[in-house]
Formats: sequence, structure tokens, C-alpha cells
Amino acid sequence: MDVIPTGRALGAEITGIDLSRDVSGTQREFIFNAYTEHLVLLFRGQSLDFSDLLRLRELFGPPGLAANQLLGLGRKKYYTDEVPDEITIVSNIADATGKPIGALGSDEAFWHTDSSFTETPISASLLHGVEVTEQGGETSFLNMYRAYEDLPAVLAARIEGRYANHSKVHNSTGARRPEFADVTDPSKAPGVKHPLVRTHPVTRRKCLYLGRRLNSYIFDLPLEASEALLDEIWAHTCQDRYVWQHKWKVGDLIVWDNRCTMHHRNAFPPDARRLMHKSTTAGEPVV
Repeated sequence: MDVIPTGRALGAEITGIDLSRDVSGTQREFIFNAYTEHLVLLFRGQSLDFSDLLRLRELFGPPGLAANQLLGLGRKKYYTDEVPDEITIVSNIADATGKPIGALGSDEAFWHTDSSFTETPISASLLHGVEVTEQGGETSFLNMYRAYEDLPAVLAARIEGRYANHSKVHNSTGARRPEFADVTDPSKAPGVKHPLVRTHPVTRRKCLYLGRRLNSYIFDLPLEASEALLDEIWAHTCQDRYVWQHKWKVGDLIVWDNRCTMHHRNAFPPDARRLMHKSTTAGEPVV
């Protein structure tokens, strides 16, 4: 195996391994060390089924749940019962009746961290490209260590020790989950309280932990002051110098650490087919 860094703020490609086969102890250590160092890993040309995705997630942590399960909404109903409970289908494809076979459609998925709306958010996400688009659909990743380390001193002092609400109401495309009512006051959105700065449980490094912008709220501030401070933090964080963008190919497997990254998906033409399979690892309380 070899590690080829992207040359950007994060991300590396791992070559020389077929993940459909058993992974040895030495390979596990090599992959995990690269994951810890580069935050996002790319494995190209992988032919993986659902059982492979569920097996491979355990290279990065204990088994995790899908978003619906984490929200307490039960199993996501897919077009076929062959989809295991802990696999998420991300797709804009519709079945013969016009019903979507997966989640998130073809719209932009705004900068976010997976499952930050839970008390113990997932750690790693594994996403496998089964069908990809020629135009659009790129996924970008953002290094939250560097974003925190580069904060202006005055801004860092203003967020020290502060907590934000991570709303459950909308998914990453901004669509409201039908189980929740519309929110007009972000300070009252149903969600979970997490620190704006967290310590990574493995590396012990500090990083920003923002979740997603929509309906976020910083506790103990007037709403207007919270909105202004969040806008300032997000403007600093989402700079291109902290980002690597990936253009998908069929067979790509991307693994990322949700504890120290955010990610974003470009929109793509609604009539272009895109099919991705996703598994996750369990996380830990945010501190």
C-alpha cells in the first residue's frame, strides 16, 4: 500500500489494496494511521457490497447507526428489503412508481457534519460510489483543525467555552424533516447542545465543531448576537484554503472523520443518475 496526499489541507489516496478481501492487522494499522493523519481517505476502484461496507467500517470504530435510527425515527424504508438497517442509500434515482430509492436527491448538500444533532454523533462515514455523475455531485471536505488553529485571537476568545444548538429539523440539503415543525426562531429549534470547540478523542487536538449553519444557535446570547457571531465563524471556516474537493469515479470509497471535518456536495442535474451506499461508525460524547 501507499499513501498519496492530495496536497490540499486534508485528504489522501490509499493505493495497493482490494477492500473486498480480508484486511490484515498490519493493513488495518496502516489505514488507521493514514486516516488519523489525513482525516479523509480515498480508495479507488473498489467493488463492494453491503456486507463489505458494514465490515470495513470497523477499521475505523465500532458499528454506527443510520441517521433515521439516530433520530429515533426507526428504519428507513427503501425500495428493497435487501438493504441492511445500518446502510444508507444516497441517491436521486426513482423507482417505477416515481418514489425515490434513496435520500438527498440532486440538490446541493450544504456544509455539515454527519449526525451532529445527536448526543453521541457518529465518528467515521464511509461512502461508496456505485453510479456517479459526469457533471456536478463533487464532494468537498474541510479541515476543522486548521480552521480552529487559524482563528483570529479575538474571535477565538469570543467562542471559548461556548455551546451551540445543533438542530434536528432539516437535513443537509435544507429540506425539513416531516417529523418536525417549521422553525422561525433558531433559539427554540429542537436539537442537541455541543461545544463550539471540541477535543478529538484520538489525537487530543482541538477543532471547531459547527454541525450545520441552518437553525444553529449559540446559547446565552441574544438571537441577533448569535446570528452575527455564527456568520463570522462560518465565513472564516469555509475558506478555500481549508478545503479539498473530490470528483467521483465509479468504485470510489471515501472515508472521513466527522469529528474534525465538515463536507459539502455540489448539486447535479436531476436527470443524471447518482447512487451511493453509506455506512458509519459509532462515536462518543462531544467534549
